[in-house]
This record gives sequence, structure tokens and C-alpha cells, in this order.
Amino acid sequence: MQTVYPNLYKRSSHMNRLLCILFSILLLAGLSACSGGYQSGMEFTYALPQNVDTLDPQTASRQSSFQVIGSIFQGLCGIDDQGEVVPGAARKWDVNEDSTQFTFHLYGDAKWSNGAPVTADDFLFAIQRALRPETATPSVDDLFVIQGARAVYNGEADQEFLGVWAQDEHTLVVNLERSYPDFPALTAGTHYMPCNREFFEESSGHYGLSAEYLITNGPFTFESIYSWSTDPGKRQITLVPSDNYRARDNVQPGSLTYLIDYDNSITADPITSLMEGKIDITTLPETAAEEAANNGCGVQVLDDAVTGLLFNADAGILKYPQAREIFTKLIERQNLLDRRMDKNSQEALGIMPNCVHWNGGDYYTGGIPMFTQQDNTITETLLPSLLTLSGDSRMPNITIICPNDEESINIANGLLVSWNDALGSAYNIEPLDDAAFQSRIASGEYQAALYTLRAGGTTPYQVLKAFESSSTPSLYRDTGYDSQLHSLTFELSAYQELEEYLQKHYVFYPLFSDKTYYVSSPKSQGISASPDLLINFSRAKKSE
Repeated sequence: MQTVYPNLYKRSSHMNRLLCILFSILLLAGLSACSGGYQSGMEFTYALPQNVDTLDPQTASRQSSFQVIGSIFQGLCGIDDQGEVVPGAARKWDVNEDSTQFTFHLYGDAKWSNGAPVTADDFLFAIQRALRPETATPSVDDLFVIQGARAVYNGEADQEFLGVWAQDEHTLVVNLERSYPDFPALTAGTHYMPCNREFFEESSGHYGLSAEYLITNGPFTFESIYSWSTDPGKRQITLVPSDNYRARDNVQPGSLTYLIDYDNSITADPITSLMEGKIDITTLPETAAEEAANNGCGVQVLDDAVTGLLFNADAGILKYPQAREIFTKLIERQNLLDRRMDKNSQEALGIMPNCVHWNGGDYYTGGIPMFTQQDNTITETLLPSLLTLSGDSRMPNITIICPNDEESINIANGLLVSWNDALGSAYNIEPLDDAAFQSRIASGEYQAALYTLRAGGTTPYQVLKAFESSSTPSLYRDTGYDSQLHSLTFELSAYQELEEYLQKHYVFYPLFSDKTYYVSSPKSQGISASPDLLINFSRAKKSE
């Protein structure tokens, strides 16, 4: 049995270069102010992109919910701003020789916000709940690596056959179906976050739907039952440090407010919103992040995304896989790569961002590309049969939506050049500001998009589940893909097969290994983001 002490759980410097964080810098005025002037007990604000559906970790499905849950709950492990697995509620874990059994040792002094002790049974019950069909846990597949979990979920075995048990109050043992060294990274996900059995049963079906029916084990909690306001036009969630959190002395803010209803100017002019203190952190495109840095904002850069061409398989001619295949195989890839203004940008080998790893190493070992090759003969071999099938005399026009910045427009124009020349038609682009772009993706009101796919974590599963039918936003609805994802065996070959499925159905054509730019206000310090799309405010301070 190998004991893993999280501070030693690091990869080589070479691997770190390829993994999640390229660098984390505080630019211009932020640097000179680091030595002093920042205070604890200040108020921080973040604008959620949409309303939360629930704050129950076992049933939440929206990224807005995950963000708030990440502040009020703590899983066995966490993912830090370097993409490394770090302690959560577990101070360390033991691993057997073939990585099929993990023993998590919880902090003995951890408490829920109501003062009850956090125990191994809380994590056991959370997993048991998530595997009950009546819970309707979305994207539950990340639990199926646990021994017996799939059989329990499908009603083929009783919960006593589940490979999870509480060895004592502060020791949780997990047996896996197969060797999976990266399992601790999965336990940072919401499905693995604890649920107090007694409190849940007393909630009588209301658990997670209001501040009254929720207790928390993370750094923040609700000050009162009124802290989660659902009044139309005034919706927001205001949190304060939890006095019962075991590391309470390390939690610096006085309050943390998640805005749900807010003025459109916050997203229409995010740099001004940062400068005026309306919000304390947001994500911006590269050029806007540079502008914000020139105004004294701090910038953290995560190498956690892939930008490519996303097709809406439910839109018009694109509902035919043959149409998506034609558009994909006519892409002049090198022309698009040459149009990238950032000459240090890497070409994407597939849909997996650089932060995604396998067995502690690079996912794309050997550099084998996972994207469709150009084939200009496709207009002769496939186009006639497609037109017969669709009843069209020529390939219908489609429009690409893209972010409204010079580089994105230039790349999108490169796609038009490829198609206009080969198909003899006029295709269009529609640049949109970020809020409108994300809204169109979420509503499905687009045909094709120059889209940046973010990892959502550091395991391949967390990327692949973005294409599940029930994911938010819904990027792809296909029962065949869903079925294959639900039967995932967590072997490298299984991940590769799913990636090949997306490739062969021409859903997403990867172009660039890309980055996410988190920009914080000039007066804020200590806010950090991680590749699982969470933002950690616990060490945030602010100058007046």
C-alpha cells in the first residue's frame, strides 16, 4: 500500500509545462501592491452566467450550480490552480500497488456548518444517493469506475455490493472495477461531495433547493435562510465564511455574493465592471484580457481548452452526418493555423486540452492526431448523394457564429474561403459579443460555431461528458454516444473510442490548443481558478 501525501503528488517540470497552467501572473499595478494594502473581511462579487438549478451536489447539472457548490462543499480531493490533486476533506490517501483500492483519511476535526462532524459515512451516503435511480443524478458515469456501482445503478445488485465502505468515522475505502491511478481527480467532482444522511432525510424532499434545507462543509455557507434570494429581478446567493469550517482562519473574505439577476452592462462591458468593482473576476478573450491588464487588472491563464468548429447536428442540412462530413473534409487546416495571431499557439491534436492527463502523463502520448484529414474529392464522392437525400439542388448556406474579435473573425473567414471555393456558394459568419455568443450556444440557435471547449477537469471523462445529451449547454444529442459514454470502462482505449465516435460523426473539429483568461479587478488579490471551472475565493483580499 502506497501512501500519497498530496504535497508530493506532483508531476515532472516537463509534464507541468504540458499540463493545465501555463502561468499565473499579476500584471502591472497588481505587482507593486502585493506587499501591502490588501485586507481581509472584504466583499466579493461574481456574476453567474445563468441561474442555478439546485445546490444539491448529487443532482445539480448547471455550471452555475457547480460554481456555488464548489464554495460551500468540499470533496475528498480538490484540483488546484496548477491542475494538481490536493487535499479536500481528505488529508491523505493510501493506494494499493495496482491502483484498484484507495483509502482516504479524513481530517478528524472537520464539521458541517451546523456543527455536526463530517464523517466517512457522509461520503458513502452521497455516493449511494447518486446511484439511486430516483435521485436522477445527471452524468452519473464518473461513479461507474467504483466496483459494483454500475450494477447497483442498473438495479442488478444491492448497495451492499458497492465497493465503498466506512472503515471508521474518518476513513473511507473505495475499491475500483479496474486500475485507475487518476481516481483522486474524479473525487473532486460534485457527485463525490458529502451528504449528511440525517439532515437529508429530515429535509423531506427539499434538500438543496433553498438555504433552509442545506448544510455545508466547505469554506463558505449561508448566513441565514434568506441568503439565497429567489425573488424575480433580485436573485442572488450571498455567502459568508463558515465558522465551523476546519480551516476557518484561512478564509479571508467577509462575504461572497453570486449574482443571478444583474444589469446587462456587467457582461456587455466587463472591463469597466471590473474596474468599477461591480464584479471581482470574470473570463475574457485574449485581446480583452490584455486590455484589462493594461488597466491594472490581474490575469491568470489556464491551458485548459481547445478551440474548433462545432456543428449543431439538429440544424437544417447539418442534421445529415454527410453534410457535416463534407464541410469538415473541405477545411484547409494549414490556412486556418496560419491565421492564428498568437504564433506561440499550439495545434490541437484532438478534443482533449493540455490539462487533461492519463495515468499521470500526457493524454496524447506519441502525438497521434485525432482530427479529420482534408479530402477535396468529397464533393464528387458524397455531395451528389447528400443532395438527393435532402432534396436540395446544391449545398444550402450555413452561418458560423464566432466571438466578435479580430482573430476569431479572421479564422472564421478562413472556413468560408475553404467552403466557398469548393462548393461555389456564399457562406456567412456572424460575430457576437460573449454574452450573446454563449446564449446562442445554450439555446441551440446556431448552425456552426467557432467554439472553445473547456476541459471541466483533468480527466478525459470530464471532457467527453460535455457531449452527452443531458449536458448544459447541450452540444450534441445522440443516443448512440450517450450509450457508449454510459458503458465507459475507464480504460484509455475506451476514451479513445468515444473521441473517435465524435470524430466520425463530425461533431467538433479541433484546431487550437487554447487557454482561458481569468481577469480579476485591480483591487482584488488571491482569487484563483482551476481547470474544473471552479473559482476559489477563500484566500481573496481586497484593497480599499
